[in-house]
Order: sequence, then structure tokens, then C-alpha cells
Amino acid sequence: MSTRTKVVAGLALLVALWVAAAAPACTEAVRVMSARVTANHLGQPLGALVLSLETERRLSAGDSPEGPELAAQRARTDQTRQELRTVRDSWIAWLADSDATRQTDDLLNRTDRLAAVRAAVDGGQATHSRAVDEYTALIDPAGVRPPTIHPDQLAGSAGGLSALSRSRELLAEEDAYLAAVAGRAKLTDADRVRLSTLAGARRSLFASAGSDLPASSAAAYRQLAGDTRLATAENQLIAGTGGAPAWSAAYNEVNTGLWELQTSGTRAAADAAAGHAVVTVVRAGLVGGVGLIAVLAVLLVARRSARPAAAAGGERRPAGARPAGDVRHGIEPLLRDLEQRNQALLHRQMRLLDTLARRESDDETLGDLFRADHLANRMRRNLEKSITLAGGTPGRRWRRPVPIGEVVRGAASEINEYGRVATSNVEPAALTGAAVTDLMHLLAELIENAATFAPAETRVRVTGSHQATGYAITVTDVGPGMSEDDLVTAAEVMADPNPPAGGTWWGLYTVGRFAARRGISVALRNGADGGLTAAVTVPATLLSPAQPAADDQPTRDDLEPVMNP
Repeated sequence: MSTRTKVVAGLALLVALWVAAAAPACTEAVRVMSARVTANHLGQPLGALVLSLETERRLSAGDSPEGPELAAQRARTDQTRQELRTVRDSWIAWLADSDATRQTDDLLNRTDRLAAVRAAVDGGQATHSRAVDEYTALIDPAGVRPPTIHPDQLAGSAGGLSALSRSRELLAEEDAYLAAVAGRAKLTDADRVRLSTLAGARRSLFASAGSDLPASSAAAYRQLAGDTRLATAENQLIAGTGGAPAWSAAYNEVNTGLWELQTSGTRAAADAAAGHAVVTVVRAGLVGGVGLIAVLAVLLVARRSARPAAAAGGERRPAGARPAGDVRHGIEPLLRDLEQRNQALLHRQMRLLDTLARRESDDETLGDLFRADHLANRMRRNLEKSITLAGGTPGRRWRRPVPIGEVVRGAASEINEYGRVATSNVEPAALTGAAVTDLMHLLAELIENAATFAPAETRVRVTGSHQATGYAITVTDVGPGMSEDDLVTAAEVMADPNPPAGGTWWGLYTVGRFAARRGISVALRNGADGGLTAAVTVPATLLSPAQPAADDQPTRDDLEPVMNP
């Protein structure tokens, strides 16, 4: 197989892996942003249609459903329904599905039956109580999914706001049923059972909503909960001891209060969940952007690896043609410069994530920000590794010495299973700032190798201690270890400046390149009780003789890295 074919095949595989990683992240970002946009645009017309249907339900259940008031209300309902359909059929139709679009479509589909329900009311086929049931089936037939609540926008407050919305709808249904039985001399036992059921369900849902509402809604919720006028009138009506006038006044005030509380609570919950949307979009940008950088970096490495083969081929070229090596020589500095600029942008992105995390108080959003930051940290490791393997120098460096303990912990944070790494037994020492990035990435390769081959339930232990020739760091796992032949091959791969064929030894080849840059020695050996131990010796020339005071120990966060533009 020719070198060109190998390069093309390798790049095709890398692009496929990049697409596999970037596609889900970008899809999730599109879904989150679409959900937010559709909820903002559909929320108001959805609420208007629900309120219109509730008003029409009450008038249809009354003694005079054929009156002009009902006709005017029906016209308002038709208008709000058409406004909702117009918004739904606008440019929003091109966005991804969300709770808002699904609930809008369901409500519009249910209200296709509105003409038949009205005809049954006008023709007398539907009794007053049956009219209440027919309209309730249009608004929320299952009684568990209020049309005006969109859980994908409300994070941890979705349950509380859904219960609040259902409580308000049950209150409106109860009022409509009271209008349906208003013409009777007294309530029947069946009427009392239904009113008691509606009242009990409403009170239970309202009580359960309080614990999950946004903090900004607590005062308004307590005020509504402390108002006993509605419950008093409700009890009097069910007992048959009056209460109709008191009910009407209390209902109007409580229904309005519940709607305002739901609206303000929904807005507050959506604002609180905005951090998740930001994190999702940032994550998609990191995966997609840094993945593209990795593709360019591998292309650069492939070009450098192919140079000796091209030179040995001795191919003839037309007179006056520019040598291919000259073209590569001209573009490689450009690609390295591009990688370093992208590295600076990635570092700024990580600073932004850190700023967002410091401002955020929601535990779920903080968890998402931490995961996005960890993902960016791993991407930065791959980017800086590609720059080093391409013959360049990563732009990130430190002016002051850094504690080796911080370097070890930084290396552990660059792998996926960082929670399995124990780094507590590291003696104090300071590493010169110029060597921090190389040693950190070297250790990350060894730690990741140990975590990959050791059982998932075991820990990888990293220790550090002073010795006569410098500082010794060991990475120990309890995996299967390596055969003697593999140990010999590993030593050869780490010592050889040329990359090995295939991908089996690329991790150790990277270790060797980082070690060679700083004169660090790395040796692998099997442990006496099994597993593998990687012994890293940092020469004394890379250690800083001055040790800061215990209360003035700098960390990687305290020491601002210098970024070459």
C-alpha cells in the first residue's frame, strides 16, 4: 500500500471518528436552542387558547348556551386558535421538535373537534355536565400534561409548575361544573362527589407544587396558600349551605393569582435553565472545532512522516517545477501557527467555562459545566500533543515554578476516568515552568494507559519522591502487565524518533517524544505482585531549588499560563 493511500485511509478514519463525536453534540445543541426558541414564541398564543377554551366551557355549561355572550366567546376562541396555528406554521416549523411544538400540535389536533362539540351543545345532545367533559377533553384529556408547561425548558421546576398548572385547570373545571348545576334546586349526591373529587385533586396538586417551584415564586405561592376564602366557599357549596356569591369572588382572584404565578414561575425556571443551553452550545463548538483542528494536525504529521519516503523515491519532475518538499516546508509553519492560535482560542474558551461555573448556583448546570470543562481539558491535551508531534512547541507555558503535585493532578484530569487516579502520595517539589506542559502530557499518557488496561474497579496510583539524580514519579496499576518482548518493544518505541507502524504503540511513542524534549527518562517494568509500573525520572535541571512557603504554594490555576498568539 502506498504512503498516499495510507494517509488518505487514516484521514478518512479520523474524519469519521470526528463526525461520530461532533454529530451528537451538535444535534443536542440544535435541540436545546430549538426548544428554547419555540417555547418563547408559542407560549403566549398557547396560553391564550387554553384560557379561551376554559371561558367557552363555562359559558357552554350555563343555563343559556345560545346567548350572545357565548357567540362572542366562540369568535374569540376561533381567533386565538388561528393565531396559534399561524405561529406554528411560520418559520418555527423548520426547527427541531420540542415539548412546545408537540403540545401545540396536540392541542390544535384536539380542537379540530371543536365544531362537533359546539353543535352538540347547540342541539341539546350534550347536557350541561357533558359539555364540561367535552371541553375538558379538548384542553387536557389525560390530566397529566398541561399544554402551557414545557418540561424541556424548566429543568428541576418542571414537576412543580406542571402540578400548579393542573391545579389551576381543575379549579376552572370546578367553576364550569358549578355553572352547569347552578339551575338545580340543590346538588345531588353525584354532584357533591364530583365537586369533592375536583376540590381534593386541586388542593393536593397545589400543595405538592410548592416544593419544586423556583425560589422567586415562593412568596406569591405562600400568599395564595394562606388565602382560605376559596376553600371556605368550596366547603359550603359541597355541604349545601350556600357559598355561591363567595365562590365567584374568591374564584376570580385565585384563578388570576394562579395564572400569574405559573407565568412568572415558568419565566424564572426558563432563565435558570439557560445555563444548560449555553453549556450545550459551547460543548458542541468545542467538539466540532477542536475535532477539525485535530484533523489538520494529523494531516501535518502525515506530511512530515511521508517526507523521507518521497525523498527516497527519487521521482523525476519537469524542469522548473517547484519541489514538493519545498511546498511542505512552506506550509508546515503555517499549519503549526494555526494550531497554536486555535490552542489560544481553546484556552480562552476554558476561561469562559470557568467564569460561567463561578456564576452558576444550580447543581445540575454546574455539573454540566464541569463536564464541558473536563471535555475541553482533554481536547487541549490532544491539540498540544499534535503540535509537539508535528515538531512545534505548544503556546501554553508558565513563568513561575509549579508544584509537581499540581502537575500530577493536572495530568490525571486530562483522562476520561480521572476519578480512579490516586495522587495523594507525592512529595513536595517544584518544576520549572517551561517543563510543565511536557511532563503533564507525558504523565497523562502513562496514566491513561494504566487506567485502560487495569480492571475498571481498581485504582491507578501515582507517587513522587526525591532521589539523588532528580525526582522520581511512578505510575502503578494492577492490570495484566506486559510480556518481556513487549517491554523491549516499548523501550525501543519510546527511544525511536520515528513513529511506529500501526496504532498499537502510538501512546508510548508520544511518551518518548515528550521525554526526549526535556531529557526525562521513562522505564516500564512489571510489578512484583502483578500490574505494570512506569518509572519517570525528572532530571535535577528541571527542578526549581527554591521552595515556596507552605501557605504560599502556587497552583496551576494561580499561575497564569502565557499564550503565544
